[in-house]
Amino acid sequence: SFLCANHCLDTTNSRLFPALPRIMPLLLAKRLGRVLHLHMNTPENLNALSSDMLSMLKKHFAPENVKDVSVVLLSAAGKHFGAGHNLAEMASKEYKEQIFFDCSEVMKMVVRCPVPTVAAVQGCAFAAGCQLAASCDIVVAAPGARFGTPGVKIGFFCGTPSVAVTRAANLKTAADMLFTGRDLTAEQALAAGLASRVAASNETLLEEALAICNTIAETPREVVVHGKKLLLDQRDAPLDTAYNLASQHMIEGMRLFSAKEGIQAFLEKRPALWKAEESEIAQTLALVKDGVAVVGASADASRASHRVFNWVKDGGYPTYPINPTASEVSGCKVYKTLDSVPTNFAVVDVFRKSGPPAAEVIDEAIRLAKAGKGVKAVWLQLGVRAPEAEKRARAAGLLVVADRCLAVDLREQGYLPPLPPGDPHAHGLASKL
Repeated sequence: SFLCANHCLDTTNSRLFPALPRIMPLLLAKRLGRVLHLHMNTPENLNALSSDMLSMLKKHFAPENVKDVSVVLLSAAGKHFGAGHNLAEMASKEYKEQIFFDCSEVMKMVVRCPVPTVAAVQGCAFAAGCQLAASCDIVVAAPGARFGTPGVKIGFFCGTPSVAVTRAANLKTAADMLFTGRDLTAEQALAAGLASRVAASNETLLEEALAICNTIAETPREVVVHGKKLLLDQRDAPLDTAYNLASQHMIEGMRLFSAKEGIQAFLEKRPALWKAEESEIAQTLALVKDGVAVVGASADASRASHRVFNWVKDGGYPTYPINPTASEVSGCKVYKTLDSVPTNFAVVDVFRKSGPPAAEVIDEAIRLAKAGKGVKAVWLQLGVRAPEAEKRARAAGLLVVADRCLAVDLREQGYLPPLPPGDPHAHGLASKL
Protein backbone atom coordinates (compact mmCIF):
# COMPACT_ATOMS: atom_id res chain seq x y z
CA SER A 1 0.00 0.00 0.00
CA PHE A 2 0.99 3.63 -0.31
CA LEU A 3 2.98 4.99 2.60
CA CYS A 4 3.66 8.67 1.97
CA ALA A 5 4.25 11.09 -0.85
CA ASN A 6 7.56 9.47 -1.74
CA HIS A 7 5.95 6.06 -2.10
CA CYS A 8 3.01 7.30 -4.14
CA LEU A 9 5.18 8.92 -6.76
CA ASP A 10 6.60 7.05 -9.68
CA THR A 11 10.35 6.48 -9.47
CA THR A 12 11.42 9.71 -11.12
CA ASN A 13 15.11 10.46 -10.58
CA SER A 14 15.40 14.07 -9.42
CA ARG A 15 19.05 14.20 -10.51
CA LEU A 16 18.05 13.40 -14.08
CA PHE A 17 14.93 15.55 -13.98
CA PRO A 18 15.65 18.64 -11.87
CA ALA A 19 12.73 20.68 -10.56
CA LEU A 20 11.55 23.35 -12.98
CA PRO A 21 9.87 26.65 -12.11
CA ARG A 22 6.09 26.31 -11.95
CA ILE A 23 4.10 28.06 -14.63
CA MET A 24 0.59 26.86 -13.79
CA PRO A 25 -1.07 28.00 -10.53
CA LEU A 26 -0.96 25.67 -7.53
CA LEU A 27 -4.74 25.87 -7.27
CA LEU A 28 -7.19 26.52 -10.10
CA ALA A 29 -10.43 28.27 -9.14
CA LYS A 30 -13.41 28.48 -11.47
CA ARG A 31 -17.02 29.53 -11.08
CA LEU A 32 -19.49 27.15 -12.73
CA GLY A 33 -22.80 28.92 -12.22
CA ARG A 34 -23.48 28.59 -8.49
CA VAL A 35 -20.62 26.12 -8.02
CA LEU A 36 -17.11 27.16 -6.98
CA HIS A 37 -14.68 24.55 -8.32
CA LEU A 38 -11.28 24.42 -6.61
CA HIS A 39 -8.78 22.13 -8.35
CA MET A 40 -5.46 21.36 -6.66
CA ASN A 41 -2.87 21.42 -9.38
CA THR A 42 0.43 19.94 -8.22
CA PRO A 43 0.29 16.36 -9.51
CA GLU A 44 4.10 16.25 -9.54
CA ASN A 45 4.04 15.99 -5.73
CA LEU A 46 0.63 14.30 -5.50
CA ASN A 47 -1.04 17.55 -4.48
CA ALA A 48 0.80 17.60 -1.19
CA LEU A 49 -0.42 20.19 1.31
CA SER A 50 2.64 22.40 1.24
CA SER A 51 2.67 25.79 2.92
CA ASP A 52 1.87 27.42 -0.41
CA MET A 53 -1.04 25.06 -1.15
CA LEU A 54 -2.47 25.66 2.32
CA SER A 55 -2.25 29.42 1.73
CA MET A 56 -4.18 29.05 -1.52
CA LEU A 57 -6.88 26.92 0.09
CA LYS A 58 -7.18 29.39 2.94
CA LYS A 59 -7.60 32.24 0.47
CA HIS A 60 -10.35 30.55 -1.53
CA PHE A 61 -12.29 29.30 1.49
CA ALA A 62 -12.29 32.79 3.01
CA PRO A 63 -15.85 34.08 3.69
CA GLU A 64 -15.65 36.76 0.99
CA ASN A 65 -14.90 34.13 -1.66
CA VAL A 66 -17.80 31.80 -0.82
CA LYS A 67 -20.42 34.40 0.09
CA ASP A 68 -22.34 34.05 -3.18
CA VAL A 69 -21.88 30.40 -4.15
CA SER A 70 -24.12 27.47 -3.22
CA VAL A 71 -21.55 24.69 -3.09
CA VAL A 72 -17.77 24.18 -3.31
CA LEU A 73 -16.27 21.31 -5.31
CA LEU A 74 -12.73 20.26 -4.39
CA SER A 75 -10.76 18.08 -6.80
CA ALA A 76 -7.16 17.36 -7.71
CA ALA A 77 -5.04 16.97 -10.84
CA GLY A 78 -3.24 13.77 -11.72
CA LYS A 79 -3.66 10.27 -10.39
CA HIS A 80 -3.99 11.11 -6.69
CA PHE A 81 -6.15 13.42 -4.60
CA GLY A 82 -3.49 14.16 -2.00
CA ALA A 83 -0.59 12.44 -0.29
CA GLY A 84 -0.58 14.61 2.84
CA HIS A 85 2.01 17.13 3.89
CA ASN A 86 5.07 17.74 1.75
CA LEU A 87 7.63 15.57 3.56
CA ALA A 88 10.52 17.13 1.66
CA GLU A 89 9.45 20.55 2.90
CA MET A 90 9.06 19.27 6.47
CA ALA A 91 12.54 17.73 6.41
CA SER A 92 14.19 20.87 5.05
CA LYS A 93 15.75 23.79 6.88
CA GLU A 94 12.71 25.88 5.92
CA TYR A 95 10.38 23.65 7.98
CA LYS A 96 8.27 25.59 10.45
CA GLU A 97 6.05 24.07 13.14
CA GLN A 98 3.41 26.66 12.27
CA ILE A 99 2.42 24.55 9.26
CA PHE A 100 0.36 22.24 11.49
CA PHE A 101 -1.61 25.15 12.92
CA ASP A 102 -2.04 26.58 9.41
CA CYS A 103 -3.31 23.21 8.18
CA SER A 104 -5.74 22.98 11.09
CA GLU A 105 -7.07 26.45 10.28
CA VAL A 106 -7.73 25.43 6.68
CA MET A 107 -9.54 22.27 7.77
CA LYS A 108 -11.74 24.27 10.14
CA MET A 109 -12.55 26.68 7.29
CA VAL A 110 -13.61 23.75 5.11
CA VAL A 111 -15.79 22.28 7.85
CA ARG A 112 -17.32 25.68 8.69
CA CYS A 113 -17.79 26.76 5.09
CA PRO A 114 -21.32 28.25 4.98
CA VAL A 115 -22.26 26.06 2.01
CA PRO A 116 -21.76 22.33 1.39
CA THR A 117 -18.35 21.10 0.28
CA VAL A 118 -17.90 18.15 -2.07
CA ALA A 119 -14.59 16.30 -2.56
CA ALA A 120 -13.88 14.22 -5.67
CA VAL A 121 -11.22 11.72 -4.59
CA GLN A 122 -9.11 9.59 -6.90
CA GLY A 123 -6.00 7.57 -6.12
CA CYS A 124 -4.60 8.10 -2.65
CA ALA A 125 -6.00 10.40 -0.02
CA PHE A 126 -3.44 9.91 2.72
CA ALA A 127 -2.61 11.67 5.98
CA ALA A 128 -3.50 15.37 5.55
CA GLY A 129 -5.02 14.47 2.16
CA CYS A 130 -7.38 12.09 3.93
CA GLN A 131 -7.99 14.82 6.51
CA LEU A 132 -8.96 17.27 3.78
CA ALA A 133 -11.40 14.84 2.18
CA ALA A 134 -12.88 13.87 5.55
CA SER A 135 -13.42 17.54 6.36
CA CYS A 136 -15.76 17.93 3.37
CA ASP A 137 -19.49 17.34 3.73
CA ILE A 138 -19.74 14.93 0.80
CA VAL A 139 -17.01 12.68 -0.58
CA VAL A 140 -17.28 11.00 -3.98
CA ALA A 141 -14.61 8.32 -4.35
CA ALA A 142 -13.31 6.83 -7.56
CA PRO A 143 -13.44 3.01 -7.57
CA GLY A 144 -9.66 2.86 -7.17
CA ALA A 145 -9.41 5.47 -4.42
CA ARG A 146 -7.72 4.64 -1.12
CA PHE A 147 -7.99 6.45 2.18
CA GLY A 148 -5.31 6.19 4.84
CA THR A 149 -3.45 7.73 7.77
CA PRO A 150 -0.09 5.94 7.43
CA GLY A 151 1.97 8.16 9.72
CA VAL A 152 2.76 5.35 12.16
CA LYS A 153 4.68 3.58 9.41
CA ILE A 154 7.24 6.37 9.43
CA GLY A 155 7.23 6.87 13.18
CA PHE A 156 4.68 9.68 13.26
CA PHE A 157 1.08 9.45 14.50
CA CYS A 158 -1.35 11.33 12.25
CA GLY A 159 -2.53 13.67 14.98
CA THR A 160 -4.36 16.42 13.10
CA PRO A 161 -5.84 13.99 10.53
CA SER A 162 -7.26 12.01 13.46
CA VAL A 163 -9.57 14.92 14.28
CA ALA A 164 -11.26 14.82 10.87
CA VAL A 165 -11.19 11.04 10.45
CA THR A 166 -12.74 10.25 13.85
CA ARG A 167 -15.52 12.72 13.11
CA ALA A 168 -16.25 11.28 9.68
CA ALA A 169 -15.68 7.52 10.09
CA ASN A 170 -16.90 5.22 12.82
CA LEU A 171 -14.46 5.23 15.73
CA LYS A 172 -13.42 1.57 15.48
CA THR A 173 -12.41 1.89 11.83
CA ALA A 174 -10.72 5.24 12.45
CA ALA A 175 -8.64 3.78 15.28
CA ASP A 176 -7.66 0.84 13.07
CA MET A 177 -6.49 3.23 10.36
CA LEU A 178 -4.60 5.49 12.75
CA PHE A 179 -2.81 2.83 14.84
CA THR A 180 -2.00 0.29 12.10
CA GLY A 181 -1.61 2.54 9.07
CA ARG A 182 -4.13 0.39 7.20
CA ASP A 183 -5.71 2.13 4.24
CA LEU A 184 -9.28 1.64 3.04
CA THR A 185 -10.58 0.93 -0.43
CA ALA A 186 -13.35 3.11 -1.79
CA GLU A 187 -15.98 0.55 -0.82
CA GLN A 188 -14.52 0.19 2.68
CA ALA A 189 -14.45 3.99 3.04
CA LEU A 190 -18.11 4.06 2.00
CA ALA A 191 -19.01 1.47 4.64
CA ALA A 192 -17.00 3.31 7.30
CA GLY A 193 -18.55 6.71 6.57
CA LEU A 194 -15.46 8.34 5.03
CA ALA A 195 -17.05 8.36 1.58
CA SER A 196 -20.60 9.27 0.56
CA ARG A 197 -20.64 7.53 -2.82
CA VAL A 198 -18.40 5.51 -5.10
CA ALA A 199 -18.34 6.75 -8.68
CA ALA A 200 -19.12 4.37 -11.53
CA SER A 201 -15.58 4.73 -12.87
CA ASN A 202 -12.42 6.78 -12.46
CA GLU A 203 -13.25 8.55 -15.70
CA THR A 204 -16.69 9.69 -14.55
CA LEU A 205 -15.59 10.80 -11.05
CA LEU A 206 -15.53 14.53 -11.72
CA GLU A 207 -18.69 14.41 -13.81
CA GLU A 208 -20.58 12.62 -11.02
CA ALA A 209 -19.23 14.97 -8.34
CA LEU A 210 -20.23 17.99 -10.41
CA ALA A 211 -23.71 16.52 -10.91
CA ILE A 212 -24.10 16.37 -7.12
CA CYS A 213 -22.96 19.99 -6.90
CA ASN A 214 -25.44 21.06 -9.56
CA THR A 215 -28.25 19.28 -7.72
CA ILE A 216 -27.37 21.17 -4.55
CA ALA A 217 -27.03 24.43 -6.48
CA GLU A 218 -30.59 24.13 -7.80
CA THR A 219 -31.86 24.59 -4.25
CA PRO A 220 -32.21 28.27 -3.25
CA ARG A 221 -29.03 29.39 -1.51
CA GLU A 222 -30.87 30.57 1.59
CA VAL A 223 -32.11 27.01 2.15
CA VAL A 224 -28.64 25.53 1.65
CA VAL A 225 -26.97 28.03 3.99
CA HIS A 226 -29.59 27.58 6.73
CA GLY A 227 -29.29 23.81 6.39
CA LYS A 228 -25.49 23.79 6.61
CA LYS A 229 -25.59 26.00 9.71
CA LEU A 230 -28.03 23.65 11.40
CA LEU A 231 -25.88 20.61 10.63
CA LEU A 232 -22.90 22.27 12.29
CA ASP A 233 -24.82 23.66 15.27
CA GLN A 234 -26.64 20.47 16.21
CA ARG A 235 -23.98 17.89 15.36
CA ASP A 236 -22.20 17.83 18.70
CA ALA A 237 -25.02 19.26 20.80
CA PRO A 238 -26.90 17.25 23.44
CA LEU A 239 -30.05 15.60 22.14
CA ASP A 240 -32.49 18.07 23.69
CA THR A 241 -30.48 21.04 22.47
CA ALA A 242 -30.17 19.55 18.99
CA TYR A 243 -33.93 19.10 18.66
CA ASN A 244 -34.62 22.58 19.97
CA LEU A 245 -32.23 24.01 17.40
CA ALA A 246 -33.80 21.93 14.63
CA SER A 247 -37.34 22.89 15.62
CA GLN A 248 -36.46 26.58 15.54
CA HIS A 249 -34.79 26.03 12.18
CA MET A 250 -38.00 24.51 10.81
CA ILE A 251 -40.05 27.45 12.07
CA GLU A 252 -37.70 29.96 10.44
CA GLY A 253 -37.48 27.89 7.27
CA MET A 254 -41.26 27.87 6.83
CA ARG A 255 -41.20 31.67 6.74
CA LEU A 256 -38.89 31.78 3.74
CA PHE A 257 -40.23 32.45 0.24
CA SER A 258 -38.51 29.26 -0.86
CA ALA A 259 -40.61 27.09 1.46
CA LYS A 260 -43.85 28.85 0.52
CA GLU A 261 -43.14 28.47 -3.21
CA GLY A 262 -41.87 24.91 -2.89
CA ILE A 263 -44.91 23.71 -0.95
CA GLN A 264 -47.32 25.50 -3.28
CA ALA A 265 -45.59 24.02 -6.34
CA PHE A 266 -45.83 20.54 -4.81
CA LEU A 267 -49.54 20.95 -4.13
CA GLU A 268 -50.13 22.27 -7.64
CA LYS A 269 -48.01 19.51 -9.18
CA ARG A 270 -45.69 21.91 -11.01
CA PRO A 271 -41.96 22.74 -10.88
CA ALA A 272 -41.02 25.28 -8.24
CA LEU A 273 -40.16 28.70 -9.63
CA TRP A 274 -37.30 29.94 -7.46
CA LYS A 275 -36.26 33.57 -7.41
CA ALA A 276 -33.05 34.60 -9.15
CA GLU A 277 -30.05 34.78 -6.82
CA GLU A 278 -28.69 38.29 -6.30
CA SER A 279 -25.15 37.11 -7.06
CA GLU A 280 -26.24 35.71 -10.43
CA ILE A 281 -27.99 38.96 -11.30
CA ALA A 282 -24.89 41.01 -10.45
CA GLN A 283 -22.55 38.71 -12.38
CA THR A 284 -24.79 38.71 -15.45
CA LEU A 285 -25.16 42.49 -15.49
CA ALA A 286 -21.37 42.78 -15.42
CA LEU A 287 -21.21 40.62 -18.58
CA VAL A 288 -23.44 42.89 -20.66
CA LYS A 289 -20.38 44.85 -21.81
CA ASP A 290 -19.29 41.69 -23.65
CA GLY A 291 -22.43 41.62 -25.79
CA VAL A 292 -26.13 40.79 -25.54
CA ALA A 293 -28.18 38.80 -28.04
CA VAL A 294 -31.86 39.73 -27.67
CA VAL A 295 -33.91 36.75 -28.84
CA GLY A 296 -37.32 37.94 -30.00
CA ALA A 297 -36.32 41.57 -30.51
CA SER A 298 -39.22 43.10 -32.40
CA ALA A 299 -39.32 45.77 -35.10
CA ASP A 300 -42.62 46.96 -33.60
CA ALA A 301 -41.84 49.99 -31.43
CA SER A 302 -44.81 49.24 -29.19
CA ARG A 303 -43.34 45.91 -28.07
CA ALA A 304 -41.31 45.53 -24.87
CA SER A 305 -38.60 43.59 -26.70
CA HIS A 306 -38.10 46.56 -29.06
CA ARG A 307 -37.71 49.00 -26.17
CA VAL A 308 -35.34 46.81 -24.20
CA PHE A 309 -33.20 46.18 -27.29
CA ASN A 310 -32.90 49.92 -27.93
CA TRP A 311 -32.20 50.81 -24.31
CA VAL A 312 -29.36 48.32 -24.10
CA LYS A 313 -27.99 49.29 -27.53
CA ASP A 314 -28.20 53.02 -26.78
CA GLY A 315 -26.36 52.36 -23.53
CA GLY A 316 -23.31 51.58 -25.64
CA TYR A 317 -23.36 47.81 -25.24
CA PRO A 318 -22.88 45.44 -28.21
CA THR A 319 -26.43 44.28 -28.90
CA TYR A 320 -27.64 41.79 -31.52
CA PRO A 321 -31.33 41.34 -32.43
CA ILE A 322 -32.41 37.73 -33.05
CA ASN A 323 -35.68 37.28 -34.94
CA PRO A 324 -36.39 34.78 -37.74
CA THR A 325 -39.19 36.91 -39.21
CA ALA A 326 -37.71 40.44 -39.16
CA SER A 327 -35.08 41.96 -41.46
CA GLU A 328 -34.01 44.89 -39.27
CA VAL A 329 -34.67 46.37 -35.83
CA SER A 330 -33.94 50.06 -35.26
CA GLY A 331 -31.63 50.07 -38.26
CA CYS A 332 -29.64 47.06 -37.03
CA LYS A 333 -29.20 43.87 -39.00
CA VAL A 334 -31.31 41.04 -37.61
CA TYR A 335 -29.98 37.50 -37.25
CA LYS A 336 -32.23 34.50 -37.71
CA THR A 337 -30.59 32.38 -35.01
CA LEU A 338 -28.08 32.79 -32.21
CA ASP A 339 -25.40 30.82 -34.02
CA SER A 340 -25.67 33.09 -37.09
CA VAL A 341 -24.29 36.07 -35.15
CA PRO A 342 -20.74 36.46 -36.53
CA THR A 343 -19.14 37.57 -33.26
CA ASN A 344 -19.12 36.28 -29.69
CA PHE A 345 -21.53 37.60 -27.07
CA ALA A 346 -21.87 36.81 -23.37
CA VAL A 347 -25.58 37.19 -22.53
CA VAL A 348 -28.67 35.73 -24.20
CA ASP A 349 -31.74 37.82 -23.34
CA VAL A 350 -34.91 35.82 -24.03
CA PHE A 351 -38.28 37.20 -25.11
CA ARG A 352 -40.10 33.92 -25.74
CA LYS A 353 -43.07 32.18 -24.21
CA SER A 354 -42.44 30.11 -21.11
CA GLY A 355 -41.93 26.38 -21.50
CA PRO A 356 -40.70 24.78 -24.75
CA PRO A 357 -40.15 28.04 -26.73
CA ALA A 358 -37.88 29.48 -24.02
CA ALA A 359 -36.27 26.08 -23.42
CA GLU A 360 -35.32 25.84 -27.10
CA VAL A 361 -33.40 29.13 -26.84
CA ILE A 362 -31.71 28.07 -23.60
CA ASP A 363 -30.55 24.81 -25.15
CA GLU A 364 -29.13 26.71 -28.12
CA ALA A 365 -27.26 28.99 -25.70
CA ILE A 366 -25.84 25.90 -23.96
CA ARG A 367 -24.62 24.52 -27.27
CA LEU A 368 -22.93 27.81 -28.14
CA ALA A 369 -21.27 27.97 -24.72
CA LYS A 370 -19.89 24.46 -25.14
CA ALA A 371 -18.66 25.41 -28.62
CA GLY A 372 -16.61 28.27 -27.15
CA LYS A 373 -18.75 31.08 -28.56
CA GLY A 374 -18.48 33.18 -25.41
CA VAL A 375 -21.99 32.66 -23.99
CA LYS A 376 -21.88 32.82 -20.20
CA ALA A 377 -25.40 33.76 -19.11
CA VAL A 378 -29.07 33.40 -19.99
CA TRP A 379 -31.58 36.08 -18.96
CA LEU A 380 -35.30 35.26 -19.18
CA GLN A 381 -37.47 38.36 -19.29
CA LEU A 382 -40.45 39.08 -17.05
CA GLY A 383 -42.92 36.20 -16.95
CA VAL A 384 -40.60 33.82 -18.84
CA ARG A 385 -39.68 30.52 -17.17
CA ALA A 386 -38.43 27.12 -18.34
CA PRO A 387 -37.40 25.33 -15.10
CA GLU A 388 -35.93 22.15 -16.56
CA ALA A 389 -33.95 24.05 -19.22
CA GLU A 390 -32.77 26.48 -16.53
CA LYS A 391 -31.36 23.48 -14.63
CA ARG A 392 -29.58 22.27 -17.76
CA ALA A 393 -28.03 25.69 -18.27
CA ARG A 394 -26.73 25.86 -14.70
CA ALA A 395 -25.39 22.31 -15.01
CA ALA A 396 -23.48 23.52 -18.08
CA GLY A 397 -21.93 26.31 -15.99
CA LEU A 398 -24.08 29.18 -17.26
CA LEU A 399 -25.51 31.93 -15.10
CA VAL A 400 -29.30 31.98 -15.23
CA VAL A 401 -31.64 34.84 -14.31
CA ALA A 402 -35.37 34.36 -14.85
CA ASP A 403 -38.56 36.40 -14.64
CA ARG A 404 -36.83 39.78 -14.49
CA CYS A 405 -36.41 42.70 -16.87
CA LEU A 406 -32.83 43.21 -18.02
CA ALA A 407 -33.36 46.93 -18.63
CA VAL A 408 -34.81 47.49 -15.16
CA ASP A 409 -31.86 45.82 -13.44
CA LEU A 410 -29.35 47.61 -15.66
CA ARG A 411 -30.88 50.94 -14.68
CA GLU A 412 -31.14 50.10 -11.00
CA GLN A 413 -27.48 49.10 -10.88
CA GLY A 414 -26.26 52.14 -12.83
CA TYR A 415 -25.37 50.39 -16.08
CA LEU A 416 -27.96 52.52 -17.91
CA PRO A 417 -28.98 56.13 -17.19
CA PRO A 418 -32.40 56.81 -15.65
CA LEU A 419 -35.25 57.47 -18.04
CA PRO A 420 -36.37 61.11 -18.33
CA PRO A 421 -39.17 61.98 -15.87
CA GLY A 422 -41.64 62.49 -18.72
CA ASP A 423 -41.01 59.11 -20.29
CA PRO A 424 -44.15 56.95 -20.00
CA HIS A 425 -41.97 54.03 -18.89
CA ALA A 426 -40.09 55.96 -16.18
CA HIS A 427 -42.44 54.68 -13.49
CA GLY A 428 -43.51 51.08 -13.06
CA LEU A 429 -41.15 49.97 -15.80
CA ALA A 430 -40.90 46.42 -14.50
CA SER A 431 -44.64 45.83 -14.49
CA LYS A 432 -45.32 47.54 -17.84
CA LEU A 433 -42.69 45.57 -19.76
